[in-house]
Amino acid sequence: MKENLIWSLSADNIESAKVPLHISNRRGLSVCVAMAIAGGSMLIASDATAQTASVKKSAKKTGNKAVADTKVNDLQAQVERLSRELEASKRREQDLLKRGVAVAPATGITDPAAQTSQEPDNAVAAAEPEPEPEEKADEPQNLSEVVVTSRRKEEKLQEVPIPVAVINRETLERDNVVSVQDFSRRAPNLGVTSANARQTSIALRGLGKNSGNESMEPSVGVMVDNVWRAWTGAAWANFADLDQVEVLRGPQGTLQGKNSNLGLLNITTKAPSFKNSYYVDGFAGNRDALQGKFGATGTILPGLLAYRASGFIDKRDGFVKNLDVHRSEGDLGETNALGGRLQFLFTPSEVLSAKVIVDKTASTQTMSVQPLTADPTRFDTGATRNTTFSTRLARDWFNTLTTNGQAITVIGDPRAMANNERRQSRGDGSGVSAEINWDVLGHRFTSVSSYRDALFEPNHDGDGSTADIERISGWTVKNEQWSQELRLASKDPGPIDYQFGVFAMRAIANTFNQRLFGVDAGAFYASDSQYSLLNASPASRQLLAASMRDTMLTQNVVPATDSYAGYGQINWHATDDATLTLGLRDTFERRENTGYSRNLGGVDLDALGASVGANAAQIAAAKAIRSNRLGPEWDAARQGFDQNSQNWLINPSYKVNKDLMVYGSVAGGQKSGAAQFNFNTGATENVKPEDVMDYEFGVKSTWLDRKLVFNVNLYQTDIQSFQSQLVKADPLRSGQFLSQLGNIGGIQLRGIELETNWDITQGLNVFLNGSYNKAIYTDFANAPCPPEANSSGFCDQTGKTIPNAPAFTANYGVDYRAPLTFGYGNDYGLQWHAYLIDSFKSAANYNASLSRYGKQDAYHVTDGGIGVGTKNGKYNLDLVGRNIFDTIYFTNASNFSSTSAASASYGDARYYGVHFRAKF
Repeated sequence: MKENLIWSLSADNIESAKVPLHISNRRGLSVCVAMAIAGGSMLIASDATAQTASVKKSAKKTGNKAVADTKVNDLQAQVERLSRELEASKRREQDLLKRGVAVAPATGITDPAAQTSQEPDNAVAAAEPEPEPEEKADEPQNLSEVVVTSRRKEEKLQEVPIPVAVINRETLERDNVVSVQDFSRRAPNLGVTSANARQTSIALRGLGKNSGNESMEPSVGVMVDNVWRAWTGAAWANFADLDQVEVLRGPQGTLQGKNSNLGLLNITTKAPSFKNSYYVDGFAGNRDALQGKFGATGTILPGLLAYRASGFIDKRDGFVKNLDVHRSEGDLGETNALGGRLQFLFTPSEVLSAKVIVDKTASTQTMSVQPLTADPTRFDTGATRNTTFSTRLARDWFNTLTTNGQAITVIGDPRAMANNERRQSRGDGSGVSAEINWDVLGHRFTSVSSYRDALFEPNHDGDGSTADIERISGWTVKNEQWSQELRLASKDPGPIDYQFGVFAMRAIANTFNQRLFGVDAGAFYASDSQYSLLNASPASRQLLAASMRDTMLTQNVVPATDSYAGYGQINWHATDDATLTLGLRDTFERRENTGYSRNLGGVDLDALGASVGANAAQIAAAKAIRSNRLGPEWDAARQGFDQNSQNWLINPSYKVNKDLMVYGSVAGGQKSGAAQFNFNTGATENVKPEDVMDYEFGVKSTWLDRKLVFNVNLYQTDIQSFQSQLVKADPLRSGQFLSQLGNIGGIQLRGIELETNWDITQGLNVFLNGSYNKAIYTDFANAPCPPEANSSGFCDQTGKTIPNAPAFTANYGVDYRAPLTFGYGNDYGLQWHAYLIDSFKSAANYNASLSRYGKQDAYHVTDGGIGVGTKNGKYNLDLVGRNIFDTIYFTNASNFSSTSAASASYGDARYYGVHFRAKF
């Protein structure tokens, strides 16, 4: 009888017994089937235990232990397989619950009492909702229970054989984490620089930055709600309504795209629900900080159409003083942003759903706030720097700007600058996407269509002083992208599951450089000899002022990419415990670019010189100042190339037991080259493709009844021809430097990553995420020299640590909750809670040329909070602090030259206040 019961509930017969779970008079049969599965599973489990004991007893008598082990394993496998079938049935019914259909609490199957057989087909609208489950406070989720979509399907984090760090909803809400800068303080081996949208760069394991050149795509990808962000700057703004952030380390090129060769940020927002709910979240604190978030979701048409609306506002004064006559307008580096998103979920049937998302963000604030850090008087060789940023500003032309003790510039103070104007730049982004999921014939068909645009419009005081040198400086970027993805994934359990898909995208980045010069520009950019000649008389001083006044350098480049890819990934479950994952992606791209450089404005210097009585030498000197600064004009016809590249993955994993999994992977891939121009001459200087080979080995484990999670990952990544911005001497302007896209011969990353989370006791949780990373140049003999070397040649950086790669990083913290002794009972009373989180980075160099002026000592950034809330999680009131100890640190450092001092982008200063959250 027991053998017959096992046969009747096997996978094949369960499948034949299933009926479509439509809202109809067949719901009773669904209940019976599910109850039979549940009862059978429990009976088999009990029977397995009894038979196990019997088999072992028999084996002891006969001595046939091998036969006993085989039977025991067979019985356990039957139980596990039937348990998975029950879980799958529950998940299907949970989907119905989200659509507003009542379900039986014990089984998760549609409740026949909620609808009789005489009810019409549109009974979904009339279905009575199940009583709301009891609300619980948002608590740190045990990593063993976290579900991720790192591989385009829902899986438990501990069962995914790749290194993934998760910032879950509870942490995002509690810590008010809203931006990529915030993510870097919650995930190991993640680095972010974000002086502004165009200068935003994301690095994993010290590598992947992409700042200031739209011809090159990043090596660390960003995916938001299944939509790829082609331009890294599109990730600069705050994210509204975050649900979870997954940081995938190592190549993700087969499923996520070739531009994820070093990793991916997989960001998901909260989805619409048929259950009505609302929340508000507010923060007020020092620096006149005012942050607010709201969200609302619920039913529009019961069982058919749901919505979700959310928005945010983020205002905060800056932390860098502006030491000039305009300082009353406010400090520099403030935050002033807002945005929102609207979603609709359409569910015409249980097997078909569609989600549409519309979002927009906008900000107007001072950006590129980079305090000046150093302007040395000598090179490292001991030679004197004759003409520097400081000596130029010390010329008597600028004496009137230093009257009354006012500083013309500030060097060496990380919290102060001197700008003659406080200008605000603009950063906007918007998009629309549609995702359709259709479950048919044991598969899920997914279509994701999207359009996105982003705008960065700079308005910087580009000279770092109170003089009228550069009135406008920076590159305006208008980025647009269109993408379409079609994906087919298997759903039924079996020895093989798989995903296949095709992807197409067009991306255009229209970039426009404007540099408008003021009345003091000529006196500043003149060489010492030119200044002496033109400062000699009132007439020649007019020429000096007119040499650059109201002239403008304009440059335009428009890189465009058409990308088409086909990909697939297969999981072969050789046994219940051993799985082999294989992946392949083939990408064809057409990359193009066009551009020009123009010099506009300015008076006729020959005519002016003649009218004021200047001599030929003086007129020639004024014209030389202008031509040297603006450079030659050029036109570049559209040029580009076609390229095909592949990414592949071999990823075996083995579950030693339910609490221990080991995995390894070997992955390779290529990122296409870049169509590029020399910005001095307009000559074509295309960049070679980038090749990556990666090796990973990891262990994921849980201990102490799954209260302790302990994951370790070792890796080695070898990159050939890494695409990067190279800083080198400007061949047309002595003593100055320029950034140009190029290739680095070889880079190697080696290290170990650790992630732990321990629920010590009820209400007490601690975590530690850490990494050791050795990132070096393996081939960079032709590296640009740091400016203090005073060399126009190359310096060999082979064997040196790459910039932006601290050897040690760590994120660790504690969260504690305890009930208060007063309230309204055990279920709806109050509890107090506190948390403390520290982010540590060891010493590193953050300058692209490894200048000694780019060295940042080791530092800690500590956040924390303490507050009170209801046990059901509906209300929370906290006193919180960010960067509690006001640590001063920078994340990027630029070079000095004969016309600029070294500068750096600093992390945000301390701010604190009251944080209130309410859910309804």
